[in-house]
Amino acid sequence: MGHVVRPAVAIAAAGILGLLAPGPSNAASGAAPQPQRAAVTSVAGYYPDVDRIVCEINEDRAGHGLPALLISQTAGDVARAHAKDMSGQNKLTSVGSDGRDLRARLSDAGIFSSFVYEFMFYGYDHDGYFADMATDPDPANEFHKALMNSKVVALGLGYEDRYWDVDLLGAHRRLTTRAASCGDSTTTA
Repeated sequence: MGHVVRPAVAIAAAGILGLLAPGPSNAASGAAPQPQRAAVTSVAGYYPDVDRIVCEINEDRAGHGLPALLISQTAGDVARAHAKDMSGQNKLTSVGSDGRDLRARLSDAGIFSSFVYEFMFYGYDHDGYFADMATDPDPANEFHKALMNSKVVALGLGYEDRYWDVDLLGAHRRLTTRAASCGDSTTTA
């Protein structure tokens, strides 16, 4: 049984300190399917293994002389809620169904980083494919460029029914984070 790779549509929205990521762009993965590793699952089915994805991104960051990204559980909660909201609206959007944007959602959660990027995607349903896209150095890959920005120190990742919301954050004294647990996360079963 083969695995069909579908292009994922990405929307990037950022606007802090004059940093603007461009609007809609297409991110397609033409890579051959990778051997599957057991994914972290929820009652509803697939849920991304955030640690595995961040570990693969951190390997790429290390190759660029950058420190490892950290994971913000609080930002992840914000991203999960927004991914669920996008799924309910059946569209990629930086504005929630309540009219609130990323800044307002993060502020409500007590995150006040002055440096923020938000990326939304639809269509990825495998950790490896998402990590491959995130680490693709293609000059048109704005997500990769943002991940390789030295001002980005942490991320929050949310997923619901093939809708992804990824919040990239700069340093802030109250930002609570943890290191990704990499262990054997790059091995395959």
